[in-house]
Formats: sequence, structure tokens, C-alpha cells
Amino acid sequence: MRRRTSFGNRPVSYLRKAQVALLCLLAVATTCLGRQGQPQPQARRATAARLKVIQLPEPVTSSAVSLEQTLLGNRNMQPPGNQRLDLPKVGQLAWAAQRAMTTPSSSATGPAAVAAEALAMRVYFLLPDGVYLYNPVDHTLQQMNDEDMRDEMAAGVSNQTGTPIGGCQIIIAAAPQEFSKRYGTRGRTAMLLEAGRMSQSIQLQTIALGLTYVGIDGVDSAAARRVARLPRNLEPIYAAFIGYPAGQAPPSAIQDATPQGGRRALLVVAPQGFQEEELMATKRALELAGVQVMVASTRLGQLTGMLGGSIRADLLLNQAKADDFNAIVFIGGVDTMIYVNNSIALNLARQATTKRKVLAAIGTAPSILAGAGLLRGVRSTAYLSEQDRMVQAGAIYTGNPVEKDGLIVTATGPAAAALFARAILDGLVEAQ
Repeated sequence: MRRRTSFGNRPVSYLRKAQVALLCLLAVATTCLGRQGQPQPQARRATAARLKVIQLPEPVTSSAVSLEQTLLGNRNMQPPGNQRLDLPKVGQLAWAAQRAMTTPSSSATGPAAVAAEALAMRVYFLLPDGVYLYNPVDHTLQQMNDEDMRDEMAAGVSNQTGTPIGGCQIIIAAAPQEFSKRYGTRGRTAMLLEAGRMSQSIQLQTIALGLTYVGIDGVDSAAARRVARLPRNLEPIYAAFIGYPAGQAPPSAIQDATPQGGRRALLVVAPQGFQEEELMATKRALELAGVQVMVASTRLGQLTGMLGGSIRADLLLNQAKADDFNAIVFIGGVDTMIYVNNSIALNLARQATTKRKVLAAIGTAPSILAGAGLLRGVRSTAYLSEQDRMVQAGAIYTGNPVEKDGLIVTATGPAAAALFARAILDGLVEAQ
């Protein structure tokens, strides 16, 4: 009798076929379940497509704002507001943070010009439209996500409430193992020194741009890594929250309010002996804000300042009309006093006040406004040598770096030029 093995009453051959079929079904089910647990290729492509790369504008590599001015401006910083910064300013901050220190010369560009230390450092920008990683090789921002994480970052890294968020947040992070490979036991010291250099460059560039910041040295690394979703091999070291001074409108507000695309300012200088640092810092700041600037004096052509610098006058003073400009600005210097008793200059200042234009003066030039009888009862400031003259004219002399009383703006000298220009821009917004 033939021996039979049964499962129920079925023969062995049938059982083997059933086992093979069951194994196939299990394999198919396992594959499907694995795919369900992973992002689908189409979904991954769609997410990546939303992220963008921003080519930043070429940085400005020269400025009328001196190192001494930025160092002085680094004191008593106001908290930053949260208005968005434009791309030229973001690009300038990125350049100062990393590219300026990693490109040995203006002729050396590309990957070969970037130092090994730079590649071990990472600079992240938290902007209203997402988190970006800066690439110093091609001066671009690579978007990492499209969420505004500034509020969460401010609360996380500082461990306190009420921290200003700024229009732009910068996180400096480093890969410790990359420094260890290069420096051995001195790796961490080298890493912190590099981060310190980068943070100082950011601070100085911020002041030179007329912005303000809050710097956080004792960053909560875990919180910063979590909020910005940084790789685990990176250690966040420093954070800076940067923006326009709180309560002050950004320059874009001026541009947006002008149908013709910008306001016009007239800078009045002496034919010689003007203070060129006051002139150039004010002129550059106004032009960066979209304000069209013209220079007027008692003669046309090239004019020479007290430090040997020069500027070309666009307009004769006796041809200037307050109606043609939104701001009249008098620049100081050793020879500015020629305007204190100049009827044309005094009448131009009076017209500016009558027609609700911004009227500004810096250094020794506030004495011109005093001579025009425009500072009586007005909080104002100037170079110390002008204090007696202004007080005799009825001014409330404060000695502060900058004073803005209504549409009249005064400042003490070159070190206050950036704040002086900012106050003028604020006045332009108010006068519109």
C-alpha cells in the first residue's frame, strides 16, 4: 500500500503548491508595506521643487563708513524690528560673515579660493520665507525649508521671553570633527576663534549698513539645531538677530510711497573744507535706500574736502529750490561757517521748514539752522564747538549723537553719520 502524507485529506504535491503561493503573497505584501512607509518619489520631487536657490547681489567692497565709526556705533544698540531685509543687505551680511574671509584676494574666486576652515563652518539665515544655508563659493542661499522659524529660534536659543526676532537671523555653526582632523587637540580652540572672527565681521557690517542687532554668544545648541533642523554633526555657536531699529520704517517704505520710484535729497556742502566722511556716509546710505541725491555748493565741478577727498557739485546753491527736493541736508566741515550768514543758504533752510521738507544738518552745520532762526525750542545737537551758538539761538542742545525733532534732524559728526541718515529716512516717511 502506497504511503501517503496528508494535510486534511490533500496530497503532498497540493500542499507544496499552497506553500509556494503563500510565500509569494507574503513577499508582495512586505514590499507594498515597505513602500507605504517611505516617501514616494513623486512626493519627494514635489517637495524639492518648492525649495529654491537665491543668487545674492554682488557685495559692495568699499564704503565711506570707517572702522572707527562702526566701532563707535556698536555701543548702546537699539533692539531690531522684524521687518524684512532686502537681498542686497542680506547678501552683504553673508559676504561679511564668510566669503570676505575665505577669498584671499579679489582675483581668487571659485572653490580653490575657499579656505578649509570656511568649509568646516556653516552660516544659516532664518528669513520670513524659510531657513537658508549660505554657500560662500558661489554667493548663494540654498533654501532648506520654507517655514518662518524666527519666533521659535528667538525663544529657543536665548532661553528668555521678549527677545527681538529681527528681520534676519544668522546662525553660525561648525563641524568639530573637521577641525579636529586639521588641528588635532587644538581643533576646538581653532573652531571657536573662527566663529569669533565671523561674528565680529557680522556685527561691524550690520552697523555699516545702518542696521542694529542682538548677539547671542551662549547659544542653546540643542534648541538651535532642533529649530533650524541642522545636521547632528554641526554645533551651533553664535546667533545674531538683525534688523532695522525697532519702531523705524525700513527704506522700502519710502520707495513704495513714491510714484516716481524715489525721493530726492539735496546735500549742501562748502566749496572746500567740507567733512567728506559726513558727506559720503550720508550720501551712500540715502542712495542705498533709493533716494536720489544731488550735491549743491557755491561753485560747480570738483570740490575738495578737509581730508583731501573730493566730490562733484551738481547744482549751484543759488539755483536750488526746496520745492524740487524732499530733504535739504547741510554737511559740516571747517569751512561750513561761510553759510551761517549766507542769505541764500538761510532762505533755503527756511523754505524747507515752511514747505514741510526734511531739514537736516550734521557736525558744524546745525549752526546754519540756528542762524536761520529755526532751532528755537527745538531739541538739537551738533559738534561741541557749536553749542554756545545754538543755545544763544534758543536751541535745546542735548549733545546726543543724533536728534530728530519733527522734521528737523541734527547730528554731532562723522561717527553719527549712519544714525543721521536713518533719521533723515524716517523723516521722509513722516513727511510724505
